[in-house]
Amino acid sequence: MQPSTPDCILVGYNDVDLGWVDAEIMPYAAISGGYRHFNANTVQFQGKRRHFTDLLNVGLSAERGTPQYLHVAETPNLACCILKSFLESKGLHAEIVNFFNKDQERLVDLLSLSPRAVVVPTTLYVNSRPIREIVDFVRRHHDEARIIVGGPHIFNVCCDHPERNQDTLFHEMGADIFVFDSQGESTLSRILEELRRPRPDLSRVPNLIYRDGGGGAKEPSFHRTEREIENNDLDRNVIRWRSFDQDYITPLTWMRTARSCAYNCAFCRYPLLGGPLMLNDISVLEEQFKLLRELGVELIYFIDDTFNIPLRRFKDLCRMIIRNHFDFKWVCYFRCANADNESFDLAREAGCMAAFCGLESGDPQILKNMNKAAKVEKYKKGIKMLKERDIMVHASFIVGFPGETRNTAMNTLELIEETAPDFYSVESYFHDPKVPVNERAEEFGLKGSGYSWEHKTMDWREAADLVELLHRNVKSSALLPLYGCDIWSVPYFLSRGLKREQINRFLDLAKRLVLKGFDDPFPDYEEEGRELAAVFRDQGMRST
Repeated sequence: MQPSTPDCILVGYNDVDLGWVDAEIMPYAAISGGYRHFNANTVQFQGKRRHFTDLLNVGLSAERGTPQYLHVAETPNLACCILKSFLESKGLHAEIVNFFNKDQERLVDLLSLSPRAVVVPTTLYVNSRPIREIVDFVRRHHDEARIIVGGPHIFNVCCDHPERNQDTLFHEMGADIFVFDSQGESTLSRILEELRRPRPDLSRVPNLIYRDGGGGAKEPSFHRTEREIENNDLDRNVIRWRSFDQDYITPLTWMRTARSCAYNCAFCRYPLLGGPLMLNDISVLEEQFKLLRELGVELIYFIDDTFNIPLRRFKDLCRMIIRNHFDFKWVCYFRCANADNESFDLAREAGCMAAFCGLESGDPQILKNMNKAAKVEKYKKGIKMLKERDIMVHASFIVGFPGETRNTAMNTLELIEETAPDFYSVESYFHDPKVPVNERAEEFGLKGSGYSWEHKTMDWREAADLVELLHRNVKSSALLPLYGCDIWSVPYFLSRGLKREQINRFLDLAKRLVLKGFDDPFPDYEEEGRELAAVFRDQGMRST
């Protein structure tokens, strides 16, 4: 039997208000590309900076006359599902608060049960702001619970900063315990087992940085335990779908079938952090799919970094889905330059409805500099093959990678216009000094970090100018930006009653707002505001 007191509450995504962008980043617009980056992916509307989903809800609310709050984070939080299943396999009781912004009443109710811990995964966070908001909320309602934070953001902090700087960042987050591992499931279970003891001793648990003193300590001291790198078996630790309410995981859920990535792109450190590529056995996935079909799942988001790699395994997986007549629709990350004709056919027959394609550039030399193992002609063929099979394509690009020039960026524009993916996104290059290309910094004349960088052929200012130029000149595709609205959002919106043509009209209007914002940081959107509500008129959308 589960204990009446939960061992932990797992808190899902916190979508922070973007008002801080103009207050904290805009003053540095002359020396950093951060503000230009946000300005190209958000809009300033009705006195507030918004991502596209927030803007969509403004239009829906105006049309419906009641507040609407669609958000893809309403779907099951995969990190929380993985952790809950792992903890249950160890005899521990975990409850999930799926979407912090909408589920705060549930969180308060669960905190009233005096859980031993509150756990904050950081899969989608790049700074401490959303973490601190959750921590402060928990402290207000149950200040005795230990707050544990782990996941990619914490792992990056530990890898990227000396201990003194780590301590400052951890103090800003305000939690009690931080898990330093790229996986962390085993470490979390050991923390919770220790907290069950009458006198817990966290020094017995590896991979921890934990606070000495209460959460309000002004100058906290942090203790570190030994490192014990985790390697949790994917096949033995699949999600226990039956432990979730059916309404929670239907009709749409998320899955992973692999960990890490088979490639070594020069701008990405994920393979270094994730370790060797690990794959679920197809027979294990077959049993998972049978259970999901039985429970009523209709749409699956696969989050594997390269779902169609290895290619032979991808084909076998598709054939298994087809053979069982699972009839799922699904969305995935797809390397269209590394697929053959049969794999496109199998993907369609197996239910693929949308693919995120990280193309990054339309220039052969830049692709070579990126170590993308891809050719422009293969991109062209791949997008054509996907579109011919009615698979929606989101093509993503980077402008400003070392070696980039205006001419190479124009080749990216040419590729977008020629292939006409359904959706596109373009972002300025963000330089992490830990990525492989930094080993060639002297060769490229690469200096700086983040959105403040330069190299022999470009600096961040020209890259930001070129991102704006591409947005002004792409006519063939709809803009799906980087925050709050991407290829994962489109099937979710469709599942909530929106029609494809309405989504396209909305994206067209939203892009006009982005372009207007390039010329005026606080533009007049009165006309667009009237149009925004009209986009969703008479479409039968149910209230949320």
